[in-house]
Amino acid sequence: MYFLVSATDTARSIAFERSSMTDALDKALALLGSGLADVTVTHPSGLRHTTSEFLAAYLSAQDMRRPDGTKPAIVGPLAA
Repeated sequence: MYFLVSATDTARSIAFERSSMTDALDKALALLGSGLADVTVTHPSGLRHTTSEFLAAYLSAQDMRRPDGTKPAIVGPLAA
């Protein structure tokens, strides 16, 4: 099971495989930070998400894992 992180650099497409949701989100944010366009993350089930959609799914999954119901802090460029 892996997540496929894709982006467009000038006129070519690039893709990276990541084994976890956290690694895929880190890579997607790094690609955005590097100025690449059309960054998407494809879930192992085949669903494709924009980086913001994937971040929302990631935070939702983290919420479900917290027994005290607290929300995780957003750190980085999307925190504002």
